[in-house]
Parts: sequence; structure tokens; C-alpha cells
Amino acid sequence: MIKYLNLLVWCVLSTFLLSTVVTQAVTASESQANGIVKLNDRFQIFPDSKLGNTIYLNNKKLVSRGDLTLIDIVAAPEGYVYHGLDENGNSVLGYTGDQDAKFIQLPGGLYQLILSSIRKKKIYWINGKRQIEDLLPRRNTGTGLVYNNVDKAAFYHIAKGETIETEDGKERYQYTFRLHVVNTQTYKVMHLPISIKDFSLKLRLEWMDEDTIKYTLSNGQIETTAVQ
Repeated sequence: MIKYLNLLVWCVLSTFLLSTVVTQAVTASESQANGIVKLNDRFQIFPDSKLGNTIYLNNKKLVSRGDLTLIDIVAAPEGYVYHGLDENGNSVLGYTGDQDAKFIQLPGGLYQLILSSIRKKKIYWINGKRQIEDLLPRRNTGTGLVYNNVDKAAFYHIAKGETIETEDGKERYQYTFRLHVVNTQTYKVMHLPISIKDFSLKLRLEWMDEDTIKYTLSNGQIETTAVQ
């Protein structure tokens, strides 16, 4: 009797496991046959590699653009940044989410997401692996980007702000900036080891030549730094 029960349990388990494997295989096969691409457990693209296709979030329509073949998407503040190819095969980034957000194409193939309501500024690009990349994933103040029209883009973020006492005994709010440079040909990202302090919320950056950045402080003082 015990042997019979053990055999019965084994048969039931075997049937269940076989059925699960077959179902998964059929589902995967059907997805491929129907042109559905699963980016991960959350996103799906349909149809695959077709102009005007759609990205779904948990099988609900999220974004579609008639002028792009959508191929990737990542989560962003209050929404998502997606990657598509135009009719000529050029990469284009876009944003879907907060209706008041601004998603601006910058020189050098970079993009800035501005969410004024929550005071966030993010900079994105397509890296060397053809993936969407947030250049400062743990910071929300990336801005001021300038391009040298050859191979490098520079921008800054506000590292901190604090109230200090000046030499004349007055209290003023001072910002600390950090500079970042991306090489649009080698896809190298450089975080420069300098801190810039100023009383203005904005820092003016310029390229003096292909490898030298000039920044101007609110008092008119001009400084330069070389990028190796």
C-alpha cells in the first residue's frame, strides 16, 4: 500500500513538472513567434524590430512612437527613459512620465531630464554597450553641459550647499560643484578630482580648446582645468 502511494505521488509530481516545463517552453516559443521581446520581468516590446512598435509595462501599453523602433527602456524619476532607432538607424532617447517634465537633447548625443516640481536634473546617454545610462545615478543636479564639438562633453553637479561666514562677517550660502567629462568616442566617463566653490547656483563652463575647460565664478574670476 505504501509503495503504491509513493508511486502515485511520484507520478503526479512528474506529470506536474513536465506540464510546467512544456507550458514554459510553449509560452517562450509563442512569444518568439509572435515577435514579443521581454526585456525583463516587467517590460515587453511588440512587435520586435518594427517601426512604430510599442513598449508594455506588465502587459499594459506604456509608450509607442511612430517614428522609432523601440528597443530598450529604463526607470527614471517619475517615469521612464526609452531608446529607439529612427528610419536611418540612429539612436534616439525619449521620456514618458511626468507631463511637466522636460527631456532635452544636448550636444554630443546626450540628453537632460528636468523635473522642476521635484528639483531633479538628470543626464543620460547611450553608452558603449548600446545601453541607456544615467551618468550620475546617485545625484539629481546634473546640468550645465558643454560640448567641445569634437569628442568630449563636460557638465557639473552640485555636491553640497552650506551657509558660511565670509571675511567681512556676513553669512552667505555657498555651493560646491564637481565636474564630469564624457568622451563620446571612447565612451569613457571621467569624474574630475576638483571641487569648485561659489555663491551662485549656476557655474558657467566653456571649452578653451579640445582638452581644456574654463569655468567662470560669480565674482568674475576665471579658472581652467585640463582633461587628460
